[in-house]
Amino acid sequence: MSLPIATPDCESLPAQRRWLPILLACCGFLYLSVFALPHIPHVATGDQAVYLHNAVRMLDGQLIYRDYDHFALPGTEVLYTVLFKLFGVRAWIPQAMLVLIGVLLAGLSFVISRQLLTGAAVFLPGFLFLTLPFTGYLDATHHWYSVLAATVALALLIERRTPARLWCAGISLGLGTCFNQSLVVVFMGFGLFVVWEGYRNEEPMISLLRKETCAFAGFLGIVVPFCAYFVRKVGLRQFLYHTVTFVATYYRADEANTWRIYMQGRPSLRLWTHWPDLVAWSLIHLLIPLVYILFCARYWQEARLRPDKPWERLMLVNIAGLSLFLAVASAPAWNRLYTVSLPALIMLVWLLDAPLKVERTLLRGLWGIVLILAIARPTVTQTRWRAYLDLPTGRTVFFEPVLYQATKWVHDRTQPGDYFFGDPLFCFDLRLRNPTRVAFVRPTDYTRPEEVRNVVEALEEHKVRFVGWYNGLDDPVEPAGDHLAPLRQYLQHRYRVAETFSNGDRIWERQK
Repeated sequence: MSLPIATPDCESLPAQRRWLPILLACCGFLYLSVFALPHIPHVATGDQAVYLHNAVRMLDGQLIYRDYDHFALPGTEVLYTVLFKLFGVRAWIPQAMLVLIGVLLAGLSFVISRQLLTGAAVFLPGFLFLTLPFTGYLDATHHWYSVLAATVALALLIERRTPARLWCAGISLGLGTCFNQSLVVVFMGFGLFVVWEGYRNEEPMISLLRKETCAFAGFLGIVVPFCAYFVRKVGLRQFLYHTVTFVATYYRADEANTWRIYMQGRPSLRLWTHWPDLVAWSLIHLLIPLVYILFCARYWQEARLRPDKPWERLMLVNIAGLSLFLAVASAPAWNRLYTVSLPALIMLVWLLDAPLKVERTLLRGLWGIVLILAIARPTVTQTRWRAYLDLPTGRTVFFEPVLYQATKWVHDRTQPGDYFFGDPLFCFDLRLRNPTRVAFVRPTDYTRPEEVRNVVEALEEHKVRFVGWYNGLDDPVEPAGDHLAPLRQYLQHRYRVAETFSNGDRIWERQK
């Protein structure tokens, strides 16, 4: 039985009637991927734990850059702080936000794709995105929020590039930059597209300047007052150190933040729960940035011969995707590539949406992947090993035994409000307080000597009982950049190893 490539009857229905059940199905798919039935959220592992605990610190009256260190603009912390004020510090909030982000990105992909594709192919990029990269990286961190803002801007401009739409797109990109300052690259990419389109259509210079001015006005109208608030609170020098100097000088000290991370982190075949992730990892690394190069080659060959194609819209998607890739190209880890992959998937489906037999076969293959993973992803979540804990942030489900054991160990020996250092996940889930300026330490220049001194002083001042120490902190890859020696000496002098877990992580307990 062949899968449909185009469905004229589907096109004849009003968009809102056609899309509502599809978006509801997407919502159900994502809900089953991040919640254990009936309504228990998955523990918030990964980088999101840093932002969640930072938001709790802001909720308690602390201020980013003044009371704790972080390199990104604080849009993520501000958003979570607002949500915590409204609903309390609850474990379900980041998981619910993932469902919302995924549904919005899917809906936006339909809006964009319907300007380029026809029939059922309109929905394929969004379905591929949800079942492959999005559910392969369920981490509600700043990357997803900034990419959502960039996708909103693309959806605003895909049909027409009027001054009003450019102003709104500038606002959206400004909001995204408040989550992740690297989105400036995407704003520049949109600006270059406006210039390219104006040159191609022989647009008057005054009209081009008006469009660019509207985009800049919308962008700066959001970024400037947002940054000005924190500059006024912490000072320009401190603000620029964390958001510019640290990123340019020390952020790349970790290999995970360099180009060498590319093609690393391949999912293991030994665990059946990782098999869907292997498909996502392979496809995204194959596509980005190759698909953008392939489109450019096709554009130069066919643009003059096939004027009926929506070349300007296609070029807009291509430049948006390429700009998103450039925003993460200095550290193209698999998870960052996942977050910027939606334009690449749209371009892939467009390239394959052709009458040739090979392309149609590949397109049917993509539909098959969607159908399989639409069933496999939630099935894996709902049937794999699990354990539950009733935490201060609410009942939470764990899918990794060692994480469950470590969390339970700390939970059984602490109370909300106790001091703890070493793992922002424990701090958020167990409502523990981190007395230091940093969320964690690294045996590289990423953790500065003054930050190590602050950690030692804070541990001593507050007589912190437990310190988390993950496997790898005692074996620096580049000893010249390792500044943790004073902290190691302090732990050896004042603490003892209370527990070692199966992955090598340890908990140090202060000696009386």
